[in-house]
Amino acid sequence: MMKKMSLLLALCMTAALTACGKPAETKPAENPTTAAAAESGKEADSMAADTQAAETDYPKKSVQFIVPYSAGGGTDSLMRLLTAAMEKDWGQPLVVSNKGGGLGQVGLTELAAAKPDGYTIGALSNSDHVLVLLTGENVSYNYDSFEYLGAINTTSNVLMAGKDSGFKSMEDLVAYAKENPGKVTVSISGKTHIAELGLFEQAAGIKLTTVMQESGSDSLNAILGGHVDCAVLDKKFVAQVEGQGIETLVTFAGERVPVIPDIPTLKELGYGVATETYRVIVAPKGTPQEIKDKITATMKKVTDEEFQKSMTDMSELYRFLDQDEVKARLDQDYKAVESLVAENPDLFK
Repeated sequence: MMKKMSLLLALCMTAALTACGKPAETKPAENPTTAAAAESGKEADSMAADTQAAETDYPKKSVQFIVPYSAGGGTDSLMRLLTAAMEKDWGQPLVVSNKGGGLGQVGLTELAAAKPDGYTIGALSNSDHVLVLLTGENVSYNYDSFEYLGAINTTSNVLMAGKDSGFKSMEDLVAYAKENPGKVTVSISGKTHIAELGLFEQAAGIKLTTVMQESGSDSLNAILGGHVDCAVLDKKFVAQVEGQGIETLVTFAGERVPVIPDIPTLKELGYGVATETYRVIVAPKGTPQEIKDKITATMKKVTDEEFQKSMTDMSELYRFLDQDEVKARLDQDYKAVESLVAENPDLFK
């Protein structure tokens, strides 16, 4: 009796809804094929969720970290400090592999060809990377062969004038160089310095003569010995020339550098040039976003105050850039040097 009343009530409600112009919603009966498809869809969603969870749980084993420079250099030392901190946080080994040669080209060739699963990552120097791509030969990778995950440091070079040069400021140097094209000699020790000076010459409308040295120490000796008028050197050399009659005229950094706060930037002086050097953590193109985010987040997490103090002891300045920020900065660097190379095709030959 109760079942019949319930059925009658349901029929009355349906009739009332239909009379009001609101058709009753009915649920179509599922046939076996539809049910099977739904179940298959659930299984697919479950598999996707499991895959995402597996990526989020990264890393589950050791990670190879390629440093495309020889052991003991500035990039190697900083990356070993970083990988040690990340290894401690992850509880998985980060094995540093030094693959030096060709301004990073040898190591980056191997990295670009690695499986994009997060278990082979590495580092590069922004300036070397851009120069290899724009001036290198037989380069098997391109700008888009990598995922750019972030950076933790910044460093910059300075332009110094020798005690016998007569230059006490950038205004002195530029004025003399405009009246005497090519007569100002500048000691340098790499392609990065060529690019920096080239951008400055382009902005200032002057011509300088570069003198290539084997190392920064050789450039320092050249300016101290009066063999050149000026020298491009790392900021760490500023303290070493104090009291020896050397004038540090300018820094190529985008902003004033804390360890040399009294030295102006080229941008401040109106030349619109900023060529800082920073190391970028990279992975092969196609590395899943979840893994990229995990690496970037860990970099940010482990570079705490204690880590930054260790960087300071290494003469490194801390500056964190996330994925978007580091890509934007690299894009800017690439375009600047690309324009320089286009206008001066023989500059790096």
